This record gives sequence, C-alpha cells and structure tokens, in this order.
Amino acid sequence: MATGACGINCDVCQLNLLGHCSSCGPGRSDLAAGKSAAQKRTFGHPCAILECARLNHIDYCPRDCPAFPCDNFTGSNYPYGKAFLDMQQRRRSQGPPAVDPSGRRIEIDASWWDALVNRDIGQVANFTLTDIDSASGRLRFRFLNRDILVDTDRRCLMEKREQGWEKLVLPLLELTVLDYLSRVKYLHPLGREMVGAEDLADAAYFSGRNRLRKAALLARYGDDPSGFTNAGRHIGGQVEQMGDAAIRLNPFPRIPIYYLLWQGNGEFPPRISILFDRSIESAVSSPAIWCLVTLCSYHLLKGTAA
Repeated sequence: MATGACGINCDVCQLNLLGHCSSCGPGRSDLAAGKSAAQKRTFGHPCAILECARLNHIDYCPRDCPAFPCDNFTGSNYPYGKAFLDMQQRRRSQGPPAVDPSGRRIEIDASWWDALVNRDIGQVANFTLTDIDSASGRLRFRFLNRDILVDTDRRCLMEKREQGWEKLVLPLLELTVLDYLSRVKYLHPLGREMVGAEDLADAAYFSGRNRLRKAALLARYGDDPSGFTNAGRHIGGQVEQMGDAAIRLNPFPRIPIYYLLWQGNGEFPPRISILFDRSIESAVSSPAIWCLVTLCSYHLLKGTAA
C-alpha cells in the first residue's frame, strides 16, 4: 500500500520514514481518497495524477493505465523526468519481446514461408475461415482488434492502418501465422471439449520455462474483474459466463482462447485459467500455442484506452 498511484514507492523514501509525508496509496484505495481530501484542504486542489487515478479507478498509472505517460506527467517535472518518460513511451510502443520461452530471440526461417507459398490459398482459407483480400488476393484475417494481411510475395505480415497497409514486424505473430496456415489440414470442428494446457496431448511441453505465464495478469487483474473484462472487450473479446469473470478471444477465426478469472478470498488467492478448444492441438504446434497465448496476454495487459 506504500506505492502511490504515480508508481513512487514511499517505503524507500526517508521523508516517509521521518514522518514528513505519507504514501498516497493505490488510486482505488481509501488511503488515496484520504490523501486527496487532505491535499484539497491544504493546497486547495489535489495532485492531478492521484485524482485522475481515483476518478478512473486505476491503482497504479505505470502498470494499469494505457495512456501513461499522459499530460499529467509530461506537463510537469514531478515526479518523473523527461528521459524516463521518453523511455516509457518508446518501450510501450515496441510490442511484446520477440523471444521464445528460453529467452532466445525468435528467428523466422525461410522454410516457413516456403511451406505456405506452396499451399492452395483457397483451401487454406476454407480450413481456417480466413478471407482472401479482393485487392491483393492474399489471406486476410482479424487478429484480436487488428486487420492482418499475409503477404507471401514480400514474405511478411501487413497491418491495416489509416494510411493503408504497412509492414508489421511482430515475430511472435508471424511464427504463429506461418505455423498455423502451413499446418492446418482440414476444417477442425469446434465446441466438443474445452481443455487446459495440461490436458493437451503435448502437455509435457507446457512445464518449467515453457509454462503459460499468468503472474502479470494476476498482478494486474486479480482484484479487478471489471478491468479484466473491459480489456478483453477492447481487443475484440467476448464476455463469457464462467468463473468470476471470463473472456473469449479469437486471435484467428477458428482458434478461440478463454481466459477465466477467479477472485481470491481469505482462504484462496486469485487465479487465472487459460483454456482452449480441443481442436487447437491438431491445428497449431505447442511452441506456436505458447506464442499465441503470450501475444493475447500481452494485449490484455495493455488494457483499454481511456
């Protein structure tokens, strides 16, 4: 509770230890409400950062707010400097780290593109229910809330933006797309069974360093189910009636991924389950499933725009 909405940890500040000031606390806490009221009494107005976090029901700006760093930070020299805020903006726009579970950088081998180029594009579209773009004749699909084109001539992914199609450098997605589109052999039936990674035929893969990572999602949404569902909706997900909160994401038309959140209580901590339709193990390799979940979790953590 000693970390303020701005991200400053008052536990490591001597002013706090000496009793000169106290922590503002997370934006949704009673501590923050009391601090804001005290600031109004003393200064005539509250801290703009703290009040914004309170009004928008955000605990920590650097962790929870997709608008960070906003004008409340950049328009002031308090509490962070320009170099720090520039670094935050730069890294937040880079996308997820392009590394595999062991931390090695993902490299896309040319053979992946060779395999896709040699396939019948109409057949692949039928098996995956992706579209064939009328202008280019290339496969086109919606990845969460983004339109993606698979350009086999240039051997890259393209993303639809305001000014047209632009090259998208996102190795986790490129690997998954190539794995799926070059591997799928028929239209897999959906809805027969919902399973976790531990129930897949290759369950042993998803252990140790290859486990599906949930700690960051729990830190962000463990006590914030409404924030969890709002983030899911923002990236094109559908709310499901499971757990205390649940979202179904469709990174590909025929590949649903379910995120279920259970809030903690005095006896049990909060937990998150990630489930799949059983058909995923026939359509996508285990490393590609790991990449796909990593991508979806990353976009859930990015949250929603204000």
